Amino acid sequence: MAVVGTGYFGSYHCEKMSVLPDVRLVAVVDLDAQRAREAAARYGAEAYSSHRDLAGRVDAAVVAVPSQAHHLVAAELLEAGIDVLVEKPLATTLPAAEALCQLAKRHAACIQVGHLERFNPILQEALDRLRSPRFVRMERLGPFPGRGLDVDVVLELMTHDLDILLQLTQAQPTCVRAFGWNVVTSHLDLASARIEFADGLIAEIHASRTSSRRVRAFSVLDEDGLLEVDLAGRRLRRNSFASGRQQTEEVALDAGDPLLDQDRSFVDALTNGRKPKVSGQAGSAAVGLAEQILASISASQNGS
Repeated sequence: MAVVGTGYFGSYHCEKMSVLPDVRLVAVVDLDAQRAREAAARYGAEAYSSHRDLAGRVDAAVVAVPSQAHHLVAAELLEAGIDVLVEKPLATTLPAAEALCQLAKRHAACIQVGHLERFNPILQEALDRLRSPRFVRMERLGPFPGRGLDVDVVLELMTHDLDILLQLTQAQPTCVRAFGWNVVTSHLDLASARIEFADGLIAEIHASRTSSRRVRAFSVLDEDGLLEVDLAGRRLRRNSFASGRQQTEEVALDAGDPLLDQDRSFVDALTNGRKPKVSGQAGSAAVGLAEQILASISASQNGS
């Protein structure tokens, strides 16, 4: 295994991959040679300054470089016959994301996308309880991070919730209306979207990286009532209204280690021939919906 990019998330991937059975972390890559050497020394690996040096040296790699470089790095690794776990977003455009899926198919390679919330135990608990969702409200807010700023907040933060939303319905979006604002960076730092689907589901999604508080939450109205989910706190509350009476159920789960579980699932897909839990197609779908949101924001800013 190699880890390409040893910044914030890359350093955590190094930590997790170094303790998994059936894995030997043999290479770390970073354009910052000093940072690569430090990570390599910490985990007993070799340091490289280019992912192109990995051909013939590793079976698989984690791509944790800035989002704008996901397509280039992942594509060249796939061409070299290296399986990849690509941090979200899979790419910054839908054509680039779909091209990676085609490359993986052509080279019979595995591609998994790092939508980390898929490994949050409270999300699976929530999905198991939902019945015919009708309305969804999602919030993902946080203070200015100082990283991940090569893309807008839709691709950096909202894409998590877009992936969750696409697990709630198989229908296609019929109407997307969105608004966004630059606050600190030259990219969008705050965005809100309303999405209507062909099956009647309506979603309102809000994302900000300029908030004073950290929120990772959503609520869903379905045929059983209202389900409120705190992804960060690993808690949910179900309010049902059977026979005109409100009944409340609350569930809290241990945090666990979602990143370790994600990396373990990637290794499991490689060693046991299983399909990755978050496929390239799923990653592409989230990017495609993000593209529609960004197009709507652009139209609103241009007055169309």
